[in-house]
Amino acid sequence: MRVGKWLKNTLIYLGIRLLLGLVRLLGWERSRRLGRWLGRRAWQLAGKERRVCLRQLAWAFPEMNEEQRRQLSRRVFEHLGQAAAEVANVRRAPELSEWVEVGPDSRRVLDEALARGRGVVFVTAHCGNWELMARTLARLGYPINTIGRASYDPRLTRLIDDFRRQGGVHTLWRGDPELGHRLVEVLRRGEIMGFLIDQDTRVPGEFVPFFGKPAHTPSAPVTLARKTGAAVVVGFNHRRRPDGYAVKISSFQFSRESDEKRALLEDLAGLSRLIEEHITAHPEEWVWMHRRWRTRPPGEAGEGR
Repeated sequence: MRVGKWLKNTLIYLGIRLLLGLVRLLGWERSRRLGRWLGRRAWQLAGKERRVCLRQLAWAFPEMNEEQRRQLSRRVFEHLGQAAAEVANVRRAPELSEWVEVGPDSRRVLDEALARGRGVVFVTAHCGNWELMARTLARLGYPINTIGRASYDPRLTRLIDDFRRQGGVHTLWRGDPELGHRLVEVLRRGEIMGFLIDQDTRVPGEFVPFFGKPAHTPSAPVTLARKTGAAVVVGFNHRRRPDGYAVKISSFQFSRESDEKRALLEDLAGLSRLIEEHITAHPEEWVWMHRRWRTRPPGEAGEGR
């Protein structure tokens, strides 16, 4: 690595560590207010991400006028900033199992899925505070595994990995040549394998409708569950009032279509529909600045910048 690039990466890493230290010094409530303020500033300064957010809100909610979408986009950034501060300062949080509520019905769904003995594929999305949801489930005694993308800087990857391990969450990393084998092993041990399938990433997938527009959607959760016989559940969390988060977990039934490819498409479409319904109910809590429709079906032009 060139010296200049190493220095830049080191400064970014130290800046992140410094910001994390500041957030933790502020305490729980003040750090959350700071996170919300930083999110508002990011909305003002990050023009490219704001434009992506507004463009995708226009696709998803054409019934909204421009000012409504503008106000919603600001709340999206504010929520994300506050959620990041909550993750950074989780050690100062109130009792986690009370702050992130997993009701008896949701626990029953998860317990019944685990009781089948073939592991559980837990499908979710970047909604609410997904990191705290995973950490809370681990705190409740559930064997939680998730997939992460390694950072360009190994120090940041270790930082993320350490944070999750301290919370009882084990991470498998994309790019690991043994990833497929490790996923199967997680399920063979009867554990939970979490997948977030709401982003356009460079992984095997299929195009299924998402807010009325074809979106490239990771297919691994469905193919893995069908291969291993694992149960599939869908879980989301959202901010509750007056504070904290509420988690809702439900079971998912596979398509009965006999054709393998059509069954896969029906399953992915069904999962995406559930994600869409949750986002529609809590639109300020999804990452609208992510270019969800960047990859297009063959022959269709890209979305542009």
